[in-house]
Amino acid sequence: MISERHVPLLAFAALAVFGAATGAWRDAHEPVAIAWPAAADWCWLKANLAWEKRDEARTRELTTLAVALAPMTDYFRVNAARMRAFDFPEWREREQPTAPSALKAAWRAELAGEALAVLEHAPGRSPELWIEAGNIALYARRDSREAAAYYRRAAEMVGAPWHAGRICGELLWRSGQRREAVEWLRAWGGRLPADEPEAQRELVLARCAEWERELQRE
Repeated sequence: MISERHVPLLAFAALAVFGAATGAWRDAHEPVAIAWPAAADWCWLKANLAWEKRDEARTRELTTLAVALAPMTDYFRVNAARMRAFDFPEWREREQPTAPSALKAAWRAELAGEALAVLEHAPGRSPELWIEAGNIALYARRDSREAAAYYRRAAEMVGAPWHAGRICGELLWRSGQRREAVEWLRAWGGRLPADEPEAQRELVLARCAEWERELQRE
């Protein structure tokens, strides 16, 4: 049975072992090579209890430990990022409803950046993690340009879902990178299989042609 006082020691030991194996200490938020699923699950359970109480500091501490103890578990990493990007700023705003708009915007930017760091530090980056990062950049940071860059990373990976490339193009166009959007979608559409309905090759190429006509009218 893992008691609460043992979890920080386990996390510290994991970081120490990883640091010794690589010859360099890692930051506490970096993934570690050794994972204890039971300890990670315990931390996540406690994190959910803290989340229900809207305890930002405790939720952050426990989700960080869970991710460190099970670095390859996308479930922990993705939900830890979502809590930072969407829940934490909402909690702060509820606690301080009269806070200036500039301060609220600063909270959202800070916490979205923290969420993206959680995803970017994953040892095995999957297309789904980059898509999650794109969604956080778009909906929490409200930055279409940054979101497009994340979706592009996802789309360029083996096994990426077809929609990643389409969304990348749409975000490039929305963020004012119109020529880049056309170039990307033209190249992307040309790679899509014609016999795969989910790829929506004809739709992608039609969208690209529509944008090309619009650029010619400018």
